[in-house]
Amino acid sequence: MKINILAGALTLSLFISCATNESKSAVSETEKSPDTTASLKTPASAPKPATTDDEIKETGLLKEVEDSGYPYAVLTIEFPERKFTEQFTINLEEVKGANLSTISGWVGRYVSFTYTSELTNALLDIQKDGESLLGDDAPTLAADTKQIMGKLRGANKETTGDEPSKISITTDDNTTETFAYFVTKEMVAANGSVVVGYFKERTQNTIKSIKVLPK
Repeated sequence: MKINILAGALTLSLFISCATNESKSAVSETEKSPDTTASLKTPASAPKPATTDDEIKETGLLKEVEDSGYPYAVLTIEFPERKFTEQFTINLEEVKGANLSTISGWVGRYVSFTYTSELTNALLDIQKDGESLLGDDAPTLAADTKQIMGKLRGANKETTGDEPSKISITTDDNTTETFAYFVTKEMVAANGSVVVGYFKERTQNTIKSIKVLPK
């Protein structure tokens, strides 16, 4: 479900005030662009990000660009004076003027960007008769991992493209959880069977536009 503008802004505000140990790095003082000093206030006076419809506008220091399989990349952006770092996904085919080479060249510079924030169910493992369908790729599950037992639907064929398939697990009382996942042949064989899905709720930050700021 889409998080409305206020929820998106609140998410950043929580990061600003907490600056928890879950941040990828506790950032030291970093060189600032004159164009971004006004937007990167201290936590006590930090303004809410400007928004357009469901998009949230922000400015930060681009620290890392990671290719996660075309057309996707993950951008790590730091907000130095607010002392937190966040990751954002970008679809290079959908964002105007974006390509991996160009954005990688912006590392170490400030960028202005808009993004949307959405809560998604991240499927971690799927098991049938107590055996993981992911084989050696099955992760170690944390104690707080959610689970759902029911019939697997939507895994009628392997995923062959760049976009994940939509699959679901429906319980006997018709509760359904939906997941975006790259379907394997093992999952195809289990389609329609009773499985147990293990998942976590995660926030997906997706960049909609981005530009580098002048030095």
